[in-house]
Amino acid sequence: PKGGLLARRFSSCMPPVTKEPSFEESAGVEVTLWTCQECYVYQIPPLKNESGHRANDWDVNKWLWSGKLVVVALGETVQVRLIDSDSGALFAMCPSDGPTSKAIDPVVDSSRYFVLRVDDGKGRHAFIGLGFRDRTFSYDFNATLQDHWKGVQRQKEAAELYKEMEEREATEPMRDLSLKDGEKINIKVNVPHKGERAPRVRPPGNSEGLKLAPPPSGGLIAPPPPATLATPAPTALPAAETADFGDFDDFQTADSTDDSAD
Repeated sequence: PKGGLLARRFSSCMPPVTKEPSFEESAGVEVTLWTCQECYVYQIPPLKNESGHRANDWDVNKWLWSGKLVVVALGETVQVRLIDSDSGALFAMCPSDGPTSKAIDPVVDSSRYFVLRVDDGKGRHAFIGLGFRDRTFSYDFNATLQDHWKGVQRQKEAAELYKEMEEREATEPMRDLSLKDGEKINIKVNVPHKGERAPRVRPPGNSEGLKLAPPPSGGLIAPPPPATLATPAPTALPAAETADFGDFDDFQTADSTDDSAD
């Protein structure tokens, strides 16, 4: 029937719900989170009390080993790898599976030193001290670990929401969007008739629109207008000066009369 065909077409147009790979699915993929080219390893004494390790109890000027540190993520697990800078050989590895794990434990009296629980992969482990020369490196190391654990928590929350959505979709009845017998879809389309012009829609506001003056022909910036010199108005001369000029005119007239007489 046409209704079922329309429903199938509608469902085929809907994008499928995809799920991002979880940490369990990406457990075999290694992701390098941070690298430090210089770190130091110390032999530390046993823990004296439950307050925590103290770097003051170590001889920080005599380190056991120095090399490169790499933080790698394998799913939810974080591995701190100590690698020889020259040969690239693995010196020790510290795996950590959670933020509450004591595998990576900061000391209580300094921000540049940590205690690592290294594992040889055969069930044996030991505790060693880890130190950085620069305080910025230790901050980046700690921030990298915290960002990873936050990402793990967000992934778990997203997986729970996805599971709830799948369960809700499985229990809810599927909506029937097909057309029933006798139902029609009316679509109104404003099509102009032959010989008629569609009405022109004017923008709101001033019907004339915004008129801009054309740019000057000489360039983008118009030249300044030429300076006009103000012509001073003629001033009347004093009476005495007028009288003097009157005598001068009479003198010229008299001279011209004499010349004509001669």
